[in-house]
Amino acid sequence: MAKLKHPKVLLEGRGEVALRENDHLATGGEGSVFRLGDLVVKIYADTGRMKAEGLTEKVRLLARVKHPYIVAPHGVVSTPSGEPVGLYYPFAQGEPLPRLFTNDYRAQVGFTDAHATTLVERMREAQQFVHGANAVVVDGNELNYLAHLQKQKSPEPRMIDVDSWAIGRWGAKVIMPSIRDWHTKGFTPLSDWFSWGIVTFQLFTGIHPYKGRLQGFEFGDLEGRMKANASVFSPKIALARAVRDFGCIPPALREWYRAEFHDGARSVPPDQFHAAGIAHAARTVRAVAVPHSGVLVYEKLFAHTDAIARVFPCGVVATAKGDLVEIASGRSLGQADPTSVEVTRVEYGFLVADWHQGPRLAFVDATSYQRSDLSFQVTASRFMRHENRLFVVTDRGLTEVVVKHFGKVVAGLGNTWGALPYGTRWYDGVGVQDTLGAFYLVLPAGDMGCVHVRTPELDGLTPLAAKAGERFVAVVALDHMGVYHKFEFAFDKTYTNYSLWRGETDVAELNMSVMPRGVCATITEDGEMVVFVPSTGVVKKVKDPHITTDMRLYRIDDRVVFARGAEVWSVRMS
Repeated sequence: MAKLKHPKVLLEGRGEVALRENDHLATGGEGSVFRLGDLVVKIYADTGRMKAEGLTEKVRLLARVKHPYIVAPHGVVSTPSGEPVGLYYPFAQGEPLPRLFTNDYRAQVGFTDAHATTLVERMREAQQFVHGANAVVVDGNELNYLAHLQKQKSPEPRMIDVDSWAIGRWGAKVIMPSIRDWHTKGFTPLSDWFSWGIVTFQLFTGIHPYKGRLQGFEFGDLEGRMKANASVFSPKIALARAVRDFGCIPPALREWYRAEFHDGARSVPPDQFHAAGIAHAARTVRAVAVPHSGVLVYEKLFAHTDAIARVFPCGVVATAKGDLVEIASGRSLGQADPTSVEVTRVEYGFLVADWHQGPRLAFVDATSYQRSDLSFQVTASRFMRHENRLFVVTDRGLTEVVVKHFGKVVAGLGNTWGALPYGTRWYDGVGVQDTLGAFYLVLPAGDMGCVHVRTPELDGLTPLAAKAGERFVAVVALDHMGVYHKFEFAFDKTYTNYSLWRGETDVAELNMSVMPRGVCATITEDGEMVVFVPSTGVVKKVKDPHITTDMRLYRIDDRVVFARGAEVWSVRMS
């Protein structure tokens, strides 16, 4: 691991603190960020910039912008000799906003259209407060917001990267091209609102307002379409079924989006999204389905009265209200928090892991379906499941959970593999670790236990979603231009080498099923399922009009299944 340039620093008004590698949160173009309890310290890569641009004064000016949705700095960070090198601010909990653009994550955490409306209203309130403080956000892209998803409470935004704002005599030049107002010279409150509109529209619908297929424009020509006002409100736009219907947007705000993106108007969004006004019916044009090929067979496996939140490889579903049901028998495994639950098959039954004021475990007997709570005393931050293995994440790293039978069922801790506690984000079966700007995959690996694989292809990007299976990992990451990239890593048996496929994608969604024998299935376009074998490079595209992008893919044992609404179906080739 690289050595820290400034292992000891002074926090204005707080005194000297030590920065350790284990405190590292993330490294980007401007610098590195470290967490010290309830504080976050940002050290600029170009430390001379603080003095050259007089940023010490700017930090103190920004510290006066106090609002519960804005993560404003507390003060300046200096070296022991007094050289200003950064700033510090309170630690803000929350998920990167792009995760809530995706249908799969929204279903997992129970994020509804009503939640989206509340979050967007609060994002509007925060930006309005910024403008009232005579500041301009400038680069209000989706990575500069966190969504604080409070249990039992409505979601709240957190505006971060505040030091990039324009305020006082300090202007700003950097903006992600995907949110730039190409029709306005410079940066103003109205260009801020245009950028805010781009981000919040994706929160409602799951798609950038200048994406989708439109005749006359190449895929990925975002700048061209933005300059031409060729938005998703164009009459001949073709959108995938995974795009949420525009009817989920409050009418007054929907009309504001149309005016901004399609008509070229520039204005402040409405104060009250539900205000009276002309509300045209929402309309989303879908991609045309391909002719029926008759090569796929569908079988309904399960139906419930509640929407499906998760499907586990062991054949158990979790509903949005927390019901756990085994699909094959229809028997209940009790209830658990659907936002955190993991279920695995163990000897004689099932292991249910979820979060309730800390980690908790239960064993469900496979014959009687009697559920019993297990003693599990450990300080941890979350569970992580890889295939049918359960792990718990602690300050030491990733620890496997083991179950033994000694007359009664006992849960304990197995081997531990190190991972940076703050610099590692955990996804579906894999962790992505930022080690002072160098990225690694933290991946359970069969009999080898767990491996750390250096993946330089992810350096400089912001990972947003990841999914792992046997010797395979897929990652979606966002670059500084606002482009989403999809990576597929296929490993050899020793995990020392991998082959890589890489391409651009419209969304952060990873709609993919990874089979235990190394076969994967994914849906990225309506009317087509792609079946591929990462280890051999074999790819087969299966055309069928019933295949749609709103089918959320999972697996049960070695079968591909999908959830849609309150139903689970299997799909196989005839």
